[in-house]
Amino acid sequence: MQTSSVFSFAHTQMFIDDINKLVASEVLHINASDPDFIKVCSFARTEAIFFEIHTPEIINESIERIKLIRQKNKLACIFVIITYTKSFSSINFYIAGADHCLKLPSDSQERQSFLMGTLEDSHWKKPFHLYLDRTRLLVCSANSKLEITYTEMTIIDALIHAPEHVMSQDSIAKTLDPNIVFYDPRALEKTISRLRTKIKKNFNLELILSVRAFGYRLRRGTVRG
Repeated sequence: MQTSSVFSFAHTQMFIDDINKLVASEVLHINASDPDFIKVCSFARTEAIFFEIHTPEIINESIERIKLIRQKNKLACIFVIITYTKSFSSINFYIAGADHCLKLPSDSQERQSFLMGTLEDSHWKKPFHLYLDRTRLLVCSANSKLEITYTEMTIIDALIHAPEHVMSQDSIAKTLDPNIVFYDPRALEKTISRLRTKIKKNFNLELILSVRAFGYRLRRGTVRG
């Protein structure tokens, strides 16, 4: 069985070249059309996985592959790279377990810069560890503590336990008030925005990330408690 710290599911040579330039460790490029990839590859110790989506026709297949990989590895950083020109939705990729969904620009230098910036900010290249103290309403790092409200603690806790740390706005609202029928999305957005700002100011970290037209996700592998 093949093992590697970095895998890629590539369809074009340009994508392979881009990844090889950016990643210092050896990358194992898998034939993206191989239906038995999950049988011949071990992802248990993999640190990063790149998926190239070069046509809309492979979106559903790639989503199912991400789900299968997540059954074997909950911490690897999964990058979904869109290399075709049409618009796309990232929602189902994030729900399946992806950590980053990017649409690459056509210019070679812009493409490399965009990918590099995303890699450097990822939990793979920039690990950060926080602890959620539910009793004392604190978010703690090794050398700093941040006081949060009960509502803010509930939001973080819900995201920790959500499948793949992704939740819709409706689900978060239901967590805060199980009996709620109607809620103000703008009020929820302001609450989460304040929490994100507090964490960013205290730890210099983007912990809660937006999933456009859906809700929010938690930076993988960052919070325990």
